[in-house]
Amino acid sequence: MRFLALGVDHRSAPASVREALAFDGEKRERGLRHLVSEFPGLEAVVLSTCNRVELHLAADDLDGVPHRDEVARFLSRFHRCPLEFFVGHLRDYPDEQAVRHLFRVAASLESLVLGEGQILGQVKEAYQAAIHARTVGPILHSVFQNALRVGKKVREVTGLDQGKVSVASVAVDLARDVFDSFADKTVLVIGAGKMAELTLTHLAALKPGRVVIVNRNPERARLMAERFQGDPRPFDQLFNALVEADLVVSTTASDQPIVGLELFTRVQQARRNRLVLILDLAIPRDFDSSIGELDQVLLYNVDDLNGQAELNRRARRQGIEMAQAIIESETLACLNALRHQRAAGELQRMLGARFDEIRQRELERLFAARPDLSEADRQAIAHMTHRLQNQFLHQPRAALRSAVAETPHGDQPHPILTAVRHLFGLGPHRETVKPVG
Repeated sequence: MRFLALGVDHRSAPASVREALAFDGEKRERGLRHLVSEFPGLEAVVLSTCNRVELHLAADDLDGVPHRDEVARFLSRFHRCPLEFFVGHLRDYPDEQAVRHLFRVAASLESLVLGEGQILGQVKEAYQAAIHARTVGPILHSVFQNALRVGKKVREVTGLDQGKVSVASVAVDLARDVFDSFADKTVLVIGAGKMAELTLTHLAALKPGRVVIVNRNPERARLMAERFQGDPRPFDQLFNALVEADLVVSTTASDQPIVGLELFTRVQQARRNRLVLILDLAIPRDFDSSIGELDQVLLYNVDDLNGQAELNRRARRQGIEMAQAIIESETLACLNALRHQRAAGELQRMLGARFDEIRQRELERLFAARPDLSEADRQAIAHMTHRLQNQFLHQPRAALRSAVAETPHGDQPHPILTAVRHLFGLGPHRETVKPVG
């Protein structure tokens, strides 16, 4: 067996390269079909997301998986993209490394945000798309099913998916803790920079009732409002926007506070002291810290949120070592299972060939001794002996299938495989497939 994982990700290539190599829409199925057509006997899955584009390839034949350079040239032809534009960004993982890498991807250890859950669904979608395109065989069926199981196991055992690690995501988690529902809430975002955009991206999942965006640059406010289906307001309407808001996210680049205690005291009076959560993500701070002392006002600044984010990072770092141990163990178990499966398949073929040889030899002796038998008689006898052969082999074959279904431990073949080989005189085990790794 041979494996190869090859592609680019958020660490090896800029967005322009990832976009040029993306298999979006119908490109994925077309790409899969071109790939297996160009390299007969190849099994293939294409994993294409905004952060990575990877081809996961496998073959039973030792020469069935193309070389890294051949795959690179395929990508160049298929995407009509110059080789020199992306080849320096490619990362490749041969054989055992390919399986380990896929397990790490499914477990989110290779993600931009450690522990994020979206990648597991993307791996599953890529696998199902390859099944639909009929480019998956027994090897990648086994590897991807294990990858999905391992990805889930790592999250359940290590808790890597618990606790957000960016300030924006921690802020949104805090908002979720404060408010039971967001359908009737107004979110005010002050500023229209990257932090505002990132926070709004996280907030979109909460489906707030209204989003209001205030910025000193009206055009930037309008563009962001269009993207997030919000209501842009000029900066001179900040007071009214604060009165309407239940959740305030402030991310300006002002060098001094834009909201003082006196102003927000009047805001709260106009709001009749309704509960308000203020997430001041600006540096320097946009809101006077004394505002947090007002009744029904919850004020958190970036230092508060950074502290929680760091606690989450530490908790996740403690889980990384455990996750890596799980992945290492599962990688070896998967590869051993595939080798045992291959050995059992070889033994099944040897067993059938041995009995075919014996049956054919005895039929020839019988027909030579009974030349008077008609063609119909000969066919009836041959059919009967074939049925007997299948009945005799039913139990040994079932035992071999059962042995393969069990999780093997170590490199030694399952005892049933050894027993069948000796019982039927199939000779010593011959390694016909070079171990991966």
